[in-house]
Amino acid sequence: METSDDDLQLGSSGMARAVQVKRATFRHGSLPDALLTAALLRIATHGADSVTLRDLARDTGVNHRAIYRHFPNKESLLADVAERCWKDFGQCLKTATAQKQPGEAMLVAAGVAMYSYGHANPNHFLFATGAYPSLGIKFPRLEAAIMDATRIFAVGFAGTGMAPDLVIGRAAIYLAAMQGVVAQFLHRRLRIVPDQTAAWMTNTCEMLVRGLNAVPPRCAA
Repeated sequence: METSDDDLQLGSSGMARAVQVKRATFRHGSLPDALLTAALLRIATHGADSVTLRDLARDTGVNHRAIYRHFPNKESLLADVAERCWKDFGQCLKTATAQKQPGEAMLVAAGVAMYSYGHANPNHFLFATGAYPSLGIKFPRLEAAIMDATRIFAVGFAGTGMAPDLVIGRAAIYLAAMQGVVAQFLHRRLRIVPDQTAAWMTNTCEMLVRGLNAVPPRCAA
């Protein structure tokens, strides 16, 4: 256990001795959950680059070595953070599309919900949809959360009457296209008059859905 000057007392011999510091933190409760919550707060406030294991240990009141009992490295911890972001995003999609029949209306509602989630949680959105989706192959729970969100778009495209073998690919393209649109908006490279944003996003979603519903050219074998 690391000590500081505040952790030292003089013994009867006059020599400094370490004193066990009482820590109430995590005698009850879940340290992994607290670490993920602390990471989400740091990402929301300062972006993903601000997260270090030492800072998270300080935020949660534990020695940084305690983190390794639950996460082998920073990447694995951040993969769990990304999983939480994707689950939150997926819940937003489910809420936005709950009253929509599969088809264009559902897809537009899901696309607008993607913007709404990004607008409300910009740093979480940029973090989760940035590098971490590519790590799904290493982290199955993260991949499952991403696929759960993607499935909503797939159901939407299936409702348009699209050939079944095209549904997953079109859902992935639509998701990627809207991720790019929202990211450009959050980075302020795409500027829209605030009171026109909802209409602009709706029109953009309609345009993308109709374009992706067009019959694609078949590649020669």
